[in-house]
Amino acid sequence: MLKKVRHFIEHYNMVEPGDKVVLGFSGGADSVALLHILKELQQTLQFQLYAAHINHGLRGQAAREDAEFAEDLCKKCGIPFFLKEVDVRSLAKELNQTEEEAGRVVRYGFFFEVMDKIKGNRIATAHHKNDQAETILHNIIRGTGMQGLTGIKPIRDGVIIRPLLDVSRREIEDYLQQKQLPYRVDASNANSAYTRNRIRNQLLPVLMQGYNPDIVDSLSRMGDILREEDDFLALYCSSLFKEIASSAREQIRLDLQRFRNYHPALQRRLVRLAVEEVRGDLDGVSHSHVEAVIRLAACSPTGSRTILPAGSLNKRKVIVELGYDSLFFYGRSRETPVAAFEKALPVPGKVILEELNLSVTSVLWDKSKGFSFSSRCIYIDKDKLKGSLSLRQRRDGDRFRPLGMEGSKKLKDYFIDKKIPREKRSRIPLLVDKENIIWVVGYQLNHDYRITDSTKNIIKISVQEHKNDGG
Repeated sequence: MLKKVRHFIEHYNMVEPGDKVVLGFSGGADSVALLHILKELQQTLQFQLYAAHINHGLRGQAAREDAEFAEDLCKKCGIPFFLKEVDVRSLAKELNQTEEEAGRVVRYGFFFEVMDKIKGNRIATAHHKNDQAETILHNIIRGTGMQGLTGIKPIRDGVIIRPLLDVSRREIEDYLQQKQLPYRVDASNANSAYTRNRIRNQLLPVLMQGYNPDIVDSLSRMGDILREEDDFLALYCSSLFKEIASSAREQIRLDLQRFRNYHPALQRRLVRLAVEEVRGDLDGVSHSHVEAVIRLAACSPTGSRTILPAGSLNKRKVIVELGYDSLFFYGRSRETPVAAFEKALPVPGKVILEELNLSVTSVLWDKSKGFSFSSRCIYIDKDKLKGSLSLRQRRDGDRFRPLGMEGSKKLKDYFIDKKIPREKRSRIPLLVDKENIIWVVGYQLNHDYRITDSTKNIIKISVQEHKNDGG
């Protein structure tokens, strides 16, 4: 199996000499096998290996024993070990998420923390071929397009790698037995309350016994084929989009005749590309919305339009309008003017921006609870503040330092780069202290206020829609 995994790593160019790889290490069978294999390949492929273990606080003493086992094994192997303990159940309630969702957020957040700490560039997870099959089945059950059927990618975002993705659970078990490697068993894997567990423990065995004993290989192979075809279609449609699309006055225009001549499969992708170009993402845009645009282009009278949802905070609704020879995509431009505002935000505390139907809340935050950054929620270093917090509109000459950027940038230039229309800019609140813009709310954090390893005191800032009920 060692040769098989090495070939898979080299085929996808997962690691290069000098890389620092953080392994998400639970201490279970899959991660123990991956730890052992990466340890064996470390010198040959010339990378450094680190292990990160998180105790989700869900299984009491058993979880603490898992952490002790993981740390002891890493010490024996000479692999630097990082541990974090989080109360995922409480966090899930606070974030209004399932424990599975909150756990995933916490895990990957911690892996990235460790990667940042060691100045690493790769995160390895122990997903294998059975996980791939379960993911594809899960997506089939939920209803999905081609992208859902591609399953788990060997490499995601150029950072997360899955070296065991071509290895089955049976091969992993055989390898552990052959090498006499100990591992921990998580009893919660048998809990049928989780959909993934029911797929693993009930559905897959039925499919294997009654329909296809090689169903895992078949689903994995299907994912590989569809992933390649999806990549090809994405590249092809990107090229088509450049040929038939033009942009002017913050709108996208598609050549209607050429669009109508394309196959519906290509039309769907072109619509999504146009929406993403106008709005920046596809949050909330479903299959039915895309189909509505295609019907509009096919047979509606000139001047007809459909409106696609905004999706998330501060994102624009997208208006799609049929012209004589064009299909236009543009953001809602007739925004209601908003009166000037500037309101103090106490810590902890809450302020309501009636003009924007938004409420902003600040609380002191404990690192141990983990983080859930989003367009609606940030965390800042309290000790970096220069005076009190407040929320205001943009002003001429405003500058700030976007996260990850060297030096500051004009806020006006940032809005232009983000393709935010002029009429919308005064509706985007700015979180500030006495000297700086800390957060362009819904968009970007100031680099100087980010959380680092040396951060001691943290403030969580969150924003949500506020509807005045007249009470």
